[in-house]
Amino acid sequence: MRNSYHPRKIRRKDAIRAGVALAVLLICLAVAAWAIKGWEHKQYDVPANAEATSETAEQERKHIVYQGTDYVQRQGLQTWLLMGIDESGEAVGTESYVGGGQADMQMLLVIDHQNKTWQILQLNRDSMVDVPVLGVTGKVIGTEFEQLTLAHSYGDGKKQSCQNTVNTVSNLFNGQKIDGYMALNMDAVAILNDMVGGVPVEITSDFSEVDPSLTEGTTVTLQGDQALTFVRARKDVDDQSNLSRMARQRQYLAALQKQMEKRDEDFAIRAYDAVFDYMVTNMGSKTVTEIAQYMKEYTELDLLTIDGESKVEDGYIAYYLDEDSLQQTMVKLFYEECNE
Repeated sequence: MRNSYHPRKIRRKDAIRAGVALAVLLICLAVAAWAIKGWEHKQYDVPANAEATSETAEQERKHIVYQGTDYVQRQGLQTWLLMGIDESGEAVGTESYVGGGQADMQMLLVIDHQNKTWQILQLNRDSMVDVPVLGVTGKVIGTEFEQLTLAHSYGDGKKQSCQNTVNTVSNLFNGQKIDGYMALNMDAVAILNDMVGGVPVEITSDFSEVDPSLTEGTTVTLQGDQALTFVRARKDVDDQSNLSRMARQRQYLAALQKQMEKRDEDFAIRAYDAVFDYMVTNMGSKTVTEIAQYMKEYTELDLLTIDGESKVEDGYIAYYLDEDSLQQTMVKLFYEECNE
């Protein structure tokens, strides 16, 4: 049941924070694929091997009807939620029940072991959804219709906040199981960037209002906070849209991966270790290694997004999801036609 809490939305100026997560989170997976080799850093480990996937029992598979066709949940899937958090420094958490920070970048990584494919759904952090509200005891006391990014702000900034976001995204897709999560604070980008000696990129955008050192038309080896600016800036850059920023993130990711591929395995272990304290996850290094290996071996499908409409309401951004696009995306990722 939805209760009436004080509605919270995020101002435009806050929307640019922590967009760096796309590059960093996928890089962490890529690093593990060719380096970690059974090294275990922490006690967490959610199995990622295909044999360990919990195939849904036939009687438990959900059915939905979309455009007159009956669909049933697909088997052999694993889904992982990757989050970028708008917090600086290490992931230390908080004693407050509403101090978790915002998850400004959220992606679902869906691995299909039957068809040997993987696909990413990038979620708009401003999506207006039903978010579980946690009380002082950490228990859900109701829901609030607000931006998806705020789900992480409820809780302790660590496990509670991550799980609340997982539950929010799962509920958005008809209770679809999410097997694990990884959340990373934004400072990890500069750490990885500088560990490889900087990342060369071609500057194709006008950053003059944000960072004059990033001169349009030149190739710059990004250092430190320049990397953060390049992948997260939106205001006064290009058309100020998320689409433009996402394109720069993909550009940066490809360049950083090339830099990391030049390093030996010991470097990869040091890199993963260097960002671990900035991370909250229930995925152990073995799990990350296995997931990344599947990403190398399986076929990558096109990145997905959900259509919607952005509205500015009292200085805040609200992204209202298109219901048909939401259903179509859910069917594409998690369902198949029922042939019975």
